[in-house]
Order: sequence, then C-alpha cells, then structure tokens
Amino acid sequence: MHLKIFFRIITISSIALLFNGCYLIKQGVYLFRYTSSAKSTRRMLRDEKLPPKTREFIDLVNRIRKFAVDSIGLVENRSYSRYVRVDKGYIVDVLTAAEELSFVQYKWCFPLFGCFPNKGFFVRKDAEAEAAKLSDKGYDVIIDEVDAFSTLGILTDPLYSFMEEFSSYELAALIIHELTHATVFVKNQLQFNEELATYVGNAGALQFIREYDTTGLYNRVLLYLDDRDTYLNLLRELYRNLGVVYATEKDTSKVRQLKKEMIESFKQNIAVNYDTLFKTRSYKGIPDITINNAHLAIRMTYSLDLNLLDELRVQSGYTIKQFVGYAKTLKKAKDPKREMKNQLDRIINSKKDTKL
Repeated sequence: MHLKIFFRIITISSIALLFNGCYLIKQGVYLFRYTSSAKSTRRMLRDEKLPPKTREFIDLVNRIRKFAVDSIGLVENRSYSRYVRVDKGYIVDVLTAAEELSFVQYKWCFPLFGCFPNKGFFVRKDAEAEAAKLSDKGYDVIIDEVDAFSTLGILTDPLYSFMEEFSSYELAALIIHELTHATVFVKNQLQFNEELATYVGNAGALQFIREYDTTGLYNRVLLYLDDRDTYLNLLRELYRNLGVVYATEKDTSKVRQLKKEMIESFKQNIAVNYDTLFKTRSYKGIPDITINNAHLAIRMTYSLDLNLLDELRVQSGYTIKQFVGYAKTLKKAKDPKREMKNQLDRIINSKKDTKL
C-alpha cells in the first residue's frame, strides 16, 4: 500500500485531452494505440495458454464488477472488460497548476467539455514541457502519475497489465471509484463528483475484501486507512491555515515566507513524529515530496469533505448501497454538497427532537 493509491483514477476532465488541436492529434494517437490493442477478457479466459496470474486477475476483476453492481448499486457497463498490455507502471501523467499565493487553480478549457483544473498527457516530457511554461508564469505546478481515467461510460475503460500488481483492495477501490462516476455525475461539480467516487470507492473496496478476501489483507488495510485519515487531517489543517494567510496577509513577501515555513513545518512534523503519528510505512516519503498550492488544491478536490460524506452515511444508518441510492437523487442539484449538509443537519436535529 503506498501513496500513489490516492491518484488511482481521474474523471472525464482528462478525456478532454482529446479535444484541443495538435494536442488532440498526439494524445489521440496514443489512446487509439491502447484501444486498438485491447483484448476481450471473456475471450482471454477461453485461452488455455493464459498465464495463471492473469487468469486470477481477470476473475478477481469480474467478481469486483459484479459486487459493485449487486451490493453497491452501481451502473453495469462494459468498463474493465477489456485488457491492454503496456510497458510502464501507470497510464497517464496529469498536470495541475495553481496560483503561487492562493489555491485558485489554472484551468484548461475544451470544446464540448468545458474547463478543468488538470490536463493529461500520455508522454511525460509533454507534461513537463507545459509545466515548465506555467512555472515560468509564476504558477505552482505538480505532475501526478495516474493509473486510469474514467470516461463516464462514454468509452469502455480498459484494464492495464500493470494492474495485475494491485492488491484486491486497490483494484476494487479503482473499479468502484470509476463505476461511481458512471453512476452519479453532477455537471460542473468536480469536487462533489471526486469526493463521492473516492468515498464510495474506498468504503466499497473495504466491504469487498471484508466479505471475500481470506489472506488477512482486511486488517492490513484498516491500518493503512487509519494512516490515510491521519495524513489527510494533517493536510487539511495545512490547507486551511495557508488559506487564512492567503486571505488576510497583504504583504506578498511575507506570504511567501510564511508559506515556505508552514510547508516545511508540516514536513518536519511528519519526519520527526512519524512513528507516533502513523502505524504503517505508507507515508514515510512525505518529507521528500514537493508540496505546493497545486499539490494541496488537487488533493483537497478529492478529500476536503470526505468526513461529511461519512458522517451523513453513519447518521442516516445507510448501507453503502443505500448511500449511493441517496446520491443518485442529487444528480440535478445545483449544489449537491450543500444538499448533503442540509440533510445531515435535518437528521441531527430530528434525533435531538426525539430525545426531548
């Protein structure tokens, strides 16, 4: 289990990479290459020469897909029913940028799809070239290696050969995350969409391995999830404290200094107190990574209000499947997160009234 799991998958914002001039042509060639080489997993299973490891992998994927539909209530589509062999350990590099002294993200706009705070590249050097241009303009930039991207069912999202190395939890979290996007997607609500898919993906994957995994992985995942919550709480605190500085301090040189000091303090706290804070080695490398506004902004897109979703599900007494059913009712909401907050308040107030 490692930090990369945080960015297993991105949504349609990166399929928009196919709609922008020369960018379209180059990225489209790579996508076509992967798509044209995809093999049906059903046919692969009929091949007696199929390596046992790959056969077990496809069988596991099929069990996860069935679980996602039957036990979580997600849409049934053909995603992850095709297999592509690739020669690297991830599929796309995704660039994110944000202003140096705020969390306002740079956005790329594409015909038909709108504007998005990230841009995907199949070739690393292309991402680095665009990152350099934005850095020269004063933006904080970050490039993340991403294992898959969702097209919301528009295309049949494939399996990639490197996924055979995933644990059953990591694989289930990725597939359930993607199918959540294909089940519930609210236009112009990127953060809600990502937080919902992240929450359902994590909770659904945990339920899957609790019911089906017999290797002892469940207890190890619980330790990892405890550490993830610890890390996200620390990251949220840094994000909010920096946000206060950006909003209140007018001296830009002082803001830069405070930003540098606060990020360094965050890293030092983890380095010095690691064994007190964490139970696994999953976040041991944090003091060595680049943390800037782009890093913080994109990670908060996926995780800022995960606690809201968890509290709402707990207070409602919902199973994951019931929670997904509730989320489906928010498809046309102008502000689905506000609706969730209001629903949580109503439930809590109702319980108070009942006690009185």
